[in-house]
Amino acid sequence: MPLPHDVLARLASLSGYDQMLEMDAVSRNHGVGLAEIESQLAAYKAGATNNQSNEVADFSPVTSKEVVDLDNAQPMNTAPKYIDNPDNYRLRYDPSARGQSNQSQVNQAIMCPACSAPLGIPNVRPIKVTCPQCMTESVFHS
Repeated sequence: MPLPHDVLARLASLSGYDQMLEMDAVSRNHGVGLAEIESQLAAYKAGATNNQSNEVADFSPVTSKEVVDLDNAQPMNTAPKYIDNPDNYRLRYDPSARGQSNQSQVNQAIMCPACSAPLGIPNVRPIKVTCPQCMTESVFHS
């Protein structure tokens, strides 16, 4: 009894212990012996390698991701983009008493790095800013 194409494709994409577990499950579900599954899988892989000669050769899907070393990564430019005429923008966001208090300290305006909305901020650094338009949090050190 031949196994369905999608079952063989799944088995071919696995390796090692994961493949062995899946072969056991396929054997129980389809009533096929392990030797028969192995022979059908070998035939599938032989046919698949002939059909894949036109595909990208260096791509092979994996079940896990690589750990990326960020120690040597270059920091992105997170300096704020200042707005020249902040008086032209309405920089009032929060009508609460705390919001009014914070807004009374506003003496600079910057552009949100994510959506370019104008943000009123005090000149205190470092400062953590949450954009009321896109809810992106940014920390500015300069």
